[in-house]
Amino acid sequence: MNIEEVRAYCLSLPKVEENSPWTDPRYCNLITYSVAEKWFCLLNIDNKCCNIKCPPQQVLELQDQYAGIRPAWHMNKKHWVTMHLDSDLPDEKIQELLRQAYTLIANSLPKSKRLAFGL
Repeated sequence: MNIEEVRAYCLSLPKVEENSPWTDPRYCNLITYSVAEKWFCLLNIDNKCCNIKCPPQQVLELQDQYAGIRPAWHMNKKHWVTMHLDSDLPDEKIQELLRQAYTLIANSLPKSKRLAFGL
């Protein structure tokens, strides 16, 4: 998948917001994808990779299975991985992992927020 396909896929998920919250020019290449203001994906446009939320029991398994999945840059490595888009990851796997990251965050929201957001 390329950057635009990842962006389109993330934005196709219910109630997702795209944001670039940093004012420092060094970080203008970073875009966050969130639901109810909680991130599930941090996309790095320049490096063609993204950090995604991941179940802890899958982190090491995914890193062993795919060269394109590594410990997450600048994130909690127990719950996040970095996916390199121009690697051995098939598009279907990238979409599956993005959807899983989204679902982890959406399901972690308090019931009141899930209802308010229609999730």
